[in-house]
Amino acid sequence: MSYKIFISSGFKDLDLARDLAKRLGETGVKVSSAERGVRSGEVLSNQITRQLSNVDEVMVIVTDNSVDSPWLMFELGAASSLRKRVTPLVVGVETNKLPSLIRSMNYIKYPDLAKYIDDLEKRTKAA
Repeated sequence: MSYKIFISSGFKDLDLARDLAKRLGETGVKVSSAERGVRSGEVLSNQITRQLSNVDEVMVIVTDNSVDSPWLMFELGAASSLRKRVTPLVVGVETNKLPSLIRSMNYIKYPDLAKYIDDLEKRTKAA
């Protein structure tokens, strides 16, 4: 069974999310996102919660576009309540501008993404 990651991103960060999904997919990780899992007629919050329940980890992309997003906080809270591993990816946001919840987590700064992906690949292959 392959490792599954849900990517949480704002609409303005979709290109970044797609690039991240491609890079993670190259390691054998199965990637999902709200963009890919939306079913018409289902309430968006229910869709996201359903998707989060089926993954091993949630990566939250935090940029100037999303740092104040209520959806970012919703997805963080939903992932935490489901006891999922949560990994914020901070792109271009100064530490003092991050919500305190994210500052208290082990987040990754974008320049360190390649190291995270290498570590992820080792971790998932060892499991």
